[in-house]
Amino acid sequence: MYEENRSTQISEENAYPVRRYSRERAVRQPPEEEKTRDFLLRVILTQSVLCVILALVAFAVMKTGGDRFESAKQSYWTLFSEDMERKELVETFKSVSSFLFKPQDALSQTEPETTAPTEETSISTTAPQSAEPQDGAGGEDLLFPDKNASFAPLTVSGSFCVPVAYTKVTSDFGYRINPVTGERGFHGGLDLVAPSGTSIYAAFSGQVTTVSYSEVRGNYVVLTHNSGLQTVYCHCSEILVEVGANIRGGEVIAKVGSTGQSTGPHLHFEVRLDSVRYNPAWLLF
Repeated sequence: MYEENRSTQISEENAYPVRRYSRERAVRQPPEEEKTRDFLLRVILTQSVLCVILALVAFAVMKTGGDRFESAKQSYWTLFSEDMERKELVETFKSVSSFLFKPQDALSQTEPETTAPTEETSISTTAPQSAEPQDGAGGEDLLFPDKNASFAPLTVSGSFCVPVAYTKVTSDFGYRINPVTGERGFHGGLDLVAPSGTSIYAAFSGQVTTVSYSEVRGNYVVLTHNSGLQTVYCHCSEILVEVGANIRGGEVIAKVGSTGQSTGPHLHFEVRLDSVRYNPAWLLF
């Protein structure tokens, strides 16, 4: 009996500190939980406010400057469709920023006020010839790249033939500084440097639908293939095919030259799908 009471008393005495310790922990925990909860709420609130602000800014830019919004979108795809070194990335950001934030009245001067020219390219009356023909490039730029150009990947079934034995690419597809006018524009193809007189080959089998000359493109030929696909070959010194002729892929259709708006011998090569220009690099590289 005495032993039972004594063991009970010892157990109860040993229990008190445990209960006191538990109460102390229970009292200390809620403030820490409240602090954590308040911090998370502040983070969520801040992020929500930033998202709303960014959405409003994007909406305002889209409504007040549709061309700039499309230019920014196209520039975004340009940046993330190519592998760039840090220096090239910085230069591209600077160039795009200066283009997007150019004064609105300055932008309007570069666009036609009434009707667009028959050629969908800007025309310059001066075309200085370069002393270095191996750096030849063309001056044709699209007036409305947001409507007739795309950075989306392009895949084409069928056998592809490289259109010319080029030594290098002097002007890529996309936004650039025009080598003739010195102004910023959108290049709708690739400029492939090759010596004057080098053979130009049909990229795919198709039919010759255009053989012509313009102040911008010089002597050029357009081939139409299946499913709305077209290839364009510009600045030729000589064209060896006629409209309506059926051409096999790899067949010689023209010779490299520097006619039209050009700084030296090269081939301006375009790929169009349903009248929209795509980057020929998807086929060449």
